[in-house]
Amino acid sequence: MISRSLSAPEAFGELFDQHFSAIHRYLARRVGRDRADDLAAQTFAVAFERRARFRLDTPDARPWLYGIATNLLADHRRS
Repeated sequence: MISRSLSAPEAFGELFDQHFSAIHRYLARRVGRDRADDLAAQTFAVAFERRARFRLDTPDARPWLYGIATNLLADHRRS
């Protein structure tokens, strides 16, 4: 999906559809639902911006997305 989204950005929507709920639940358990909405959206915005740097030989994007979400969560807690 990610490699396809490099030439067809709309293909990134499949990744969003597949993983948004899991990322949102992860964040909601840590900061509550309201803040999780924003952080989950930011997670996918960052992923979209950085999709060209994703290692295409990696079979699953979920760990990458969790990493982005964790970094955003840490930034949120520091601020």
